[in-house]
Amino acid sequence: LNTIEQFVNAVESALKSCSERLQTSNTSSVNDNSSISETNTNQSPLMGVCRIGLLGKSLIIKTDRLFHIVVLSILSDNFDDTWKNKIQIQYQIDNETIELQTNTEEGMMYISIAFTSFSIQQQDKSENQSDELLSKINCLNALNSILSTRWFQNQVSTRQHASALVRCLRYKTKVSTNWKSLSSEPIEILIDYTLSQSLSAVNAFRRVLEYISGGLVLSNGPSLRMPWQTDSMKDVLENLTYQERNDITQEAQMGLRLMSFGQLMKWLEQSKIHQLMVSLPKRSLSDMDDQIRVKRQCTELE
Repeated sequence: LNTIEQFVNAVESALKSCSERLQTSNTSSVNDNSSISETNTNQSPLMGVCRIGLLGKSLIIKTDRLFHIVVLSILSDNFDDTWKNKIQIQYQIDNETIELQTNTEEGMMYISIAFTSFSIQQQDKSENQSDELLSKINCLNALNSILSTRWFQNQVSTRQHASALVRCLRYKTKVSTNWKSLSSEPIEILIDYTLSQSLSAVNAFRRVLEYISGGLVLSNGPSLRMPWQTDSMKDVLENLTYQERNDITQEAQMGLRLMSFGQLMKWLEQSKIHQLMVSLPKRSLSDMDDQIRVKRQCTELE
């Protein structure tokens, strides 16, 4: 985590320097045009930097290598004019994001920098977008990621055991072929809903598996709306294919059965990543001991 924090801080410091350089460039150009107000001369085109996704939500596990940052601009982003011609970037650029990489003892780590602006929401849908501007869809997706991160920080992270439970289920998506298509956001929504019912960590874990086993993610099942977008009916699971939905449901049913017999470790497939293995005592006949064991498995993964 210290390595990741140092990497992210270095990137954020570089972005701050870029903002100051753009502000200086903007000031010098305004001096040649006295008709522009003095307020604009001291204003950088960049508003700030937001950590989003796993980085902003503090849900990082050992297998994570890619982290995301969003740069907020005052106006709609023009990649060619604002960045490419003014800042020497010696990394691979796809005209939508900038990806930086560093080599650490844990292996290669990457930071993806996206760009967006709040002004993109005020654009008329019928308005023709310039080819020089970044894609409106990608800008809106970046804004959605910011809202998702803020929702998690304010709503979910304050609940006891929430982060540990999300990490447990995220780990499953890394080691299971059937669950690899399940993103973190549906897991976060389900954990928030179950913990809001005053359930223990063990019962919340079991309840999430029950929801998925009962057909929540199936095509004919109920949709899972984004709580950070109250005016939207978008389903957070809409990108899953028919086969992926069936695989996720089947895997959850298997996990529920193994959990009933105290074999959650087998379902989590801990042996695939030795660094995350946890030594647990043999199964007791007591139901209370069974619950304590499952809770310990979740908290150790944190």
